[in-house]
Amino acid sequence: MGPFEYLWLTVFIIFVFIAFVRKYPNELGTMTLIFAALFLITYIGVPKLPAILDKIFIKLLGAPPTPRQEEHLLASIFSLTFIGIIFASYAGQTFSFKGSPASGFKGFLFTLLVGMINGYLIAGTLWFFQDNYNYPITDFHLLYLPLTPLGETIANYLPPYVVPPAFWAILMTIMLLFRVRK
Repeated sequence: MGPFEYLWLTVFIIFVFIAFVRKYPNELGTMTLIFAALFLITYIGVPKLPAILDKIFIKLLGAPPTPRQEEHLLASIFSLTFIGIIFASYAGQTFSFKGSPASGFKGFLFTLLVGMINGYLIAGTLWFFQDNYNYPITDFHLLYLPLTPLGETIANYLPPYVVPPAFWAILMTIMLLFRVRK
């Protein structure tokens, strides 16, 4: 396979295309749910789940997981939870903002911007789960390290590294206020 960042660039581009199909009012609703997911995972899950896993392993197996087992479990649990939330936010009756999208270039620009933000949040968060837990996916030989210099630079700007956990709740609250305003 190629450099690690190519996969995440592909995911980013896919979500930009999805935005063009759904238009920005629907994508703003998805963005709100992404903020909620990021808050729950980074504020509650990342700090508390390792201790919970240790207790479960000790109770069931009599010993805590090895560090690499824990990295695999945490990256998998957070990735699958995040993917599930993202899937739910796109499937069926979606949470969207009222109104119809602007027409012409203005609508195109808004949709592009919101799609790029959602793509960055989704692809960047999934990459964060790998980076934060020492790239457990490489143990399956699906992707390879080391990261390229570009990949290392991008990895420093992944959403959970750039935005403090509590700030996701503030962003979600702001989006909800915009959603319910009359």
